[in-house]
Amino acid sequence: MRYTSAGEQSDLGAVTPVGLVLVLSRLQLMSQTVGAALLGRGVEAETMSWGEGVRRATQDLTGNDVVLLLDDLEDHDSVVATQSLIEQSSARFLVLTNHPEGPGWGALLVSGAAALMSTQSSLDEVHAVVATLLAGGSPMPETRRSLLLGEWERWLVEDDELRARMALLSPRERRVLELLSRGCLVSEIGAELGITEATINSHIKSMRRKLGVSSQLAAVAVVHRLRGTMTGPLVPRPREPEQ
Repeated sequence: MRYTSAGEQSDLGAVTPVGLVLVLSRLQLMSQTVGAALLGRGVEAETMSWGEGVRRATQDLTGNDVVLLLDDLEDHDSVVATQSLIEQSSARFLVLTNHPEGPGWGALLVSGAAALMSTQSSLDEVHAVVATLLAGGSPMPETRRSLLLGEWERWLVEDDELRARMALLSPRERRVLELLSRGCLVSEIGAELGITEATINSHIKSMRRKLGVSSQLAAVAVVHRLRGTMTGPLVPRPREPEQ
């Protein structure tokens, strides 16, 4: 069966079939498995290769359709790619991910995702959310949505503060921090830059003060976060408005 939007009926009074589900994953076997399970529950689900699915999602689907996207959101690039896909499609997106709930989820909501769920969710739970979306409903409670959006906004404020602090570092301090972030030892950095370990330790102390962190490890974590390579809050910077 195909789900319908509320109130849509034919001249004969029968429900007009509208809306399908495109199950999309870079791992096609996974999308085929989920698609088959939804078909078994009466949902008209389609699966196809990643490239074909992206084209279908961005060119063919309408607001009556749902894209069930399975994505690990494992790094900055995958988050940006998912945002772009959501923004280019007219369909409603349900994103299933094993990435921890938090600011990254809020970023996708801002980009237009209708709902996000953990990959630990049961198939019955996924089916219920898909059915709600196909019927034109909003399966994500407003309180939860607001909480995630708030986390995203706080993350951006914190990100701006970190970037401002990073700008306070001298060129030599930035170079030392960059080498530390690559896993170099103080002795190796000294050999690379031609300076003493005492001087390097002085730079580290200064950069910790400027970054407002209490340890060398925390300073390195700032670098990884600003690169968008951590497995923590994976939130890309907002796109600049087009001129």
